[in-house]
Amino acid sequence: MKLKLRINLQDGQGDRFMYTNLFVLAEWERTESRKLSDGRGVGVSDLACWAHALCKIAGDPVSATWQDWLKQHPDVDIEAIDETNPNPTDRATSATS
Repeated sequence: MKLKLRINLQDGQGDRFMYTNLFVLAEWERTESRKLSDGRGVGVSDLACWAHALCKIAGDPVSATWQDWLKQHPDVDIEAIDETNPNPTDRATSATS
């Protein structure tokens, strides 16, 4: 699963667009004792955890935990942007049409 996140720390730097990757999701599963397949949906804390991990990978100064990072940025704006193609296949003629 690869999600595009729009992250704005409200620090005057504007929006940043970052993509989740397998490492970020695996860390989320490990630290939060969650699985993508658990069917519980994605909440604000999940987005914050992913954003924290992505900022850390990018070399930003971050706290040791996403909870502390969120306390330092209580007004952060994080949005998951769905880039799923609603029509993943092109129309094609078939033997019957």
